[in-house]
Amino acid sequence: MQKLITEKCNIFESNGEVMQAGYACSPVFKNNADKSSTYGKHSEYKSYFVSNDEVALYILIENLPKTANVKIAVADLKRGGIISDFCTKHYFFVKNSYCFDNIKNDYIFEDEKIQLRIMSTSDGIYIKCDFIDFNGSKNLYVNLNLSPINSDGLYQLAPFERNRRYFYYKQFEPKYSANGVIHVGGIEYKIEDGSTNAYVDTMRFSKPRPHNYQRLSACTKIGDINFALCLASRVGDNRYGNENCFFIDGKLEKLSQINVKGTSGRLDRPWYFSAGISAVDITFKPFTIKKEPFCAVMEKTTIIFGRLYGELKRVDYEMPLVLDNLLAHMIFAEI
Repeated sequence: MQKLITEKCNIFESNGEVMQAGYACSPVFKNNADKSSTYGKHSEYKSYFVSNDEVALYILIENLPKTANVKIAVADLKRGGIISDFCTKHYFFVKNSYCFDNIKNDYIFEDEKIQLRIMSTSDGIYIKCDFIDFNGSKNLYVNLNLSPINSDGLYQLAPFERNRRYFYYKQFEPKYSANGVIHVGGIEYKIEDGSTNAYVDTMRFSKPRPHNYQRLSACTKIGDINFALCLASRVGDNRYGNENCFFIDGKLEKLSQINVKGTSGRLDRPWYFSAGISAVDITFKPFTIKKEPFCAVMEKTTIIFGRLYGELKRVDYEMPLVLDNLLAHMIFAEI
């Protein structure tokens, strides 16, 4: 069921359960987490992805009940190099009440190796990071401004099938351009508006068991048109919809169930995505270097880079959207 929700509503009812289910194109769901009957067990994963033809930056922040993790990967898409690292903080005596300020949308993570600040500004989102001995050999410096562009987002809410105290809330927002600088060791990447696209992806959830999660995403341009894609094995009750969608020039196009074929344990092999009567027919081909996949492994999170090929006839069966050598990536995680 794909229920479009247009009116503002709370995530949690007065009894602490999730009764509403569906998706929206704008942030209509209010995160009244204090009403949740599983509040102390909430987790939040928030990722920032910035890319152009030369470089891709992936920052993942995991806020778990007693742990906070920061995972960062930088991929040189021209030279074929990738470097990554992560940091962890443990909270033993009190619940981690999220390093995020969900009202201001600000985040601060600091220890002896890293200083990461993500701040909401009048012009968008400001990201600054100093990471000493990044991957044990280099220093990482990031100074970026993410400026909003006119675009829909995907906002998806679902309870779990047998217990509505548990929930899954997803925000996929491919609605930013970026400018600034990324500096790794002796290499500097200049990030400029107009040539660099960015998204913010947020998952908030409380669930009764671990899940394996995978997502195929793109955030780039087809000619002069902004294009973004999100195909995911969503956590929660699939009767109430899924995360599958794409964006053409800022307009959300929702997709139904997607059939996925891949080779288990082989990150260097292609993945195939299809739906309907050829409504979706996509192949993701990972980059390989010396027969090894071009990927970063960060604890329980892996990001792999590659290209998309195929067609999306969901827009126009007579003139389908052709994806030819389009930069994309896949995320694999245990959550």
